[in-house]
Amino acid sequence: MIVNRFASRAIGALRAQSSARCFSSTASSEAKVAVLGAAGGIGQPLSLLCKLSPEVTELSCYDIVGTPGVAADLSHIPT
Repeated sequence: MIVNRFASRAIGALRAQSSARCFSSTASSEAKVAVLGAAGGIGQPLSLLCKLSPEVTELSCYDIVGTPGVAADLSHIPT
């Protein structure tokens, strides 16, 4: 699926950046993710995929129209 491929690339890029900036010898697998346009047709499934990823520790969803529907969908996923 195209969205899954983009999500995995984005998480891989975040992991590469976080490991390059770490001062410890072990890389951290934590990532803070912000989804812009979270109420749209691509942003909502991307938010759900990021919520399911164990590498994402903090997920922020933003959109100009508000994201109450996306927040309700995300609240049903136990983490």
